[in-house]
Amino acid sequence: MAANPIVMNGWYIGAWSDEVTRTLTQRWICGRPVCFYRLSDGSANAIEDRCPHRRYPLSLGRLDGDVIECNYHGYRIDGSGSCVGVAEQPDAPKASVHRFPVVERYGIVWIWPGDPEKANPDDIPDVSWLTDENWTHVHGVVPLKARQVLLVENLLDLTHETFLHPSSIGNAAVASTPIDVTSEGNKVSFIRHMIGIEAPPFYRSSMGVTTDIDRWQDGDFYAPGIFILNIRIAPTGTEEPEGFHMKVIYGMTPATETETHDFFALGRDYKIDDAELSDFQLRQQLAVMKEDVDALEIQEVMVATDPGMVESSIRSDVAGIRGRRLLERMAKAEAAAAQPANGRPRPAAAPAVRA
Repeated sequence: MAANPIVMNGWYIGAWSDEVTRTLTQRWICGRPVCFYRLSDGSANAIEDRCPHRRYPLSLGRLDGDVIECNYHGYRIDGSGSCVGVAEQPDAPKASVHRFPVVERYGIVWIWPGDPEKANPDDIPDVSWLTDENWTHVHGVVPLKARQVLLVENLLDLTHETFLHPSSIGNAAVASTPIDVTSEGNKVSFIRHMIGIEAPPFYRSSMGVTTDIDRWQDGDFYAPGIFILNIRIAPTGTEEPEGFHMKVIYGMTPATETETHDFFALGRDYKIDDAELSDFQLRQQLAVMKEDVDALEIQEVMVATDPGMVESSIRSDVAGIRGRRLLERMAKAEAAAAQPANGRPRPAAAPAVRA
């Protein structure tokens, strides 16, 4: 594993809706500082978190209506990213910062860090179960000091559950059951159906199952940064649609080349009013993710210090390798598009309007 390019043209999770308020908040997205906040009409907004004057973070400023006043020299930046004045000066300089396309949907503030002209809201994956009254979920975000592709491979190869999570969601059946992998466009999918297996500890506790179970794992990676896992747990022999259904979304949003925001939501269609079960599932989810974070951050050190190592791979790596190569192809295509025939980089895109 050598270079670690970041794909810019894609919808990433920038924040959960409940994170974005009238308080200015900074979050790094794909190597760029972003200031998230809500305009006076309630809509989410995201602009580059660098004042055009001396690059001081606008998120440290003051929000006056829909205008941010920089806390350093008083530059006033409106919701479009344009400078509309400077404190105690009669004329506004011709200056602006980038406004990122954002779409608020399913309780998520989606952000497009790349070319605004390519941002199509129809490309946002369907996770409508997050707002479906027949489902409930817990959600959050965990910081990861590792490159995004390591998390992509982690989620596309769930055989690691057998070894990394044996006290919660893993057992021998995960590693011993083969998967079917398919690819289409910017999507990599896998199916693993485990039939007549022992229930791992997490499912025994959260569902009360005591018999052998059928466990389905159907995963979809929507490049560059969304993974959705559909889970079905049922006593062996139980036919659909009976059984317990869970869904997990992971938003793998690069912060920098070696840091990632690991957004997550864990949903279920059973006992949706059980607050104690929700608390238990959140604790278990965070415990599992801590095990992943610890492993991936150690792996990041090993990869960074020996990027040219030739890795050994096995059959269960197919989905992860396809995900890695898909990201590489997307990044190369972006780089080629940014390099015209004369070899000189094209100028940066003009400030965007929201999608």
